[in-house]
Amino acid sequence: MPGYLPFAGALNLPAYTCDNCGFWQRHFETPASCPMCLDARHVVPQDGWRFRSTRDAQGSFPCHWQELEPGVWRFWNEPVSGIGPSAYLIRTPAGNMGFEGCPVFSEAALDQIETLGGMKVLSASHPHSYGALVQLQDRFDPELCLPAADFTWSAALQVSWPYDDFLEPLPGLELHRTAGHFDGHAVLLDRQRKICFCGDALKFELDPQDFRRATTISAHKAFVRGVPLTVGELRRYRDVFERLDFTQTWTPFEPAANCGRAEVLALIDGLLATRPHAAPVALETLRR
Repeated sequence: MPGYLPFAGALNLPAYTCDNCGFWQRHFETPASCPMCLDARHVVPQDGWRFRSTRDAQGSFPCHWQELEPGVWRFWNEPVSGIGPSAYLIRTPAGNMGFEGCPVFSEAALDQIETLGGMKVLSASHPHSYGALVQLQDRFDPELCLPAADFTWSAALQVSWPYDDFLEPLPGLELHRTAGHFDGHAVLLDRQRKICFCGDALKFELDPQDFRRATTISAHKAFVRGVPLTVGELRRYRDVFERLDFTQTWTPFEPAANCGRAEVLALIDGLLATRPHAAPVALETLRR
C-alpha cells in the first residue's frame, strides 16, 4: 500500500495502558501523559499517571469470561483500576464479531476466543471502551470498523473499515452512529437476538441481587462529570433508537436484559419534555 510502509513499524511499538482510565497507547517509552484523561469527559489522576505494560496489566487484573446469552460472550477484569468496561464476542454463522474491549485480556482469555472461532470483525462504541483492542488486533487481525468521526483516537490501532453513520459488517449485526457522547459514538444492534449494545449512550444502575436487571436508566454527555446531553443530541439518539428493534440493552458495564426500545424512547422523550439532565430515572416510572 503506497505510503503505508514507512509507518508500519509504529504498530509494532509496545503498548501501554493508563491506570486511571484504561486507554492504550503505543509508544517507544512509557508515555508522559494520557490524552483520554485530559479530555473534558474524564478527569486526570489526582496523584499522577501510572502506565502499565501488557504483561504488568495481565498480572494485575484477572480476566474472566461468561456466555451471557447463547452465542454471546462477555469478557471482563475484576478487580481492575480505571474505567473497567466489558468486551463482548458475538458468534454468527458468518464469523465472530468483537465489540468493545475490556482493560486487558489474559493469554487464557485470548485462547478462549480462539477456541470459540477467533474474530473476523472488531468494533467499539467509542474510545472509553476501546480497552485492549490492541491485543485483539495483534492476535486475530480482524477487520477493524470504527466511525471516521472518532478516528483521531485510534492511533494505537489500524482501522481497516471506517464508516460514517451505518455499517453492517456481518449479516444481522448493524453499527449505527448516534454521536452525542463522542462525535463518533455508535451502537451495535444484533437483529437476531434483539440486543442493542448501546455503549455509553445510556447508563444503568443494577439490582444488587441480579446484574442482568436494571433499576434505573440515564443518559449523559460526561458521566463522571454529570454533564447532560443537549436537545439536539437527544433528538439524534431518538432518531437512531426508534429505528432499532431491541428488547435488551447492554452497556459496556451493565448487560440489562429488562430494558428495550420502549423504555429507552420513554427516557429520551421525558428528557426532551423538560430541561435535559443526567440523573438516573427509575425504569418502573417509564412503564406507566
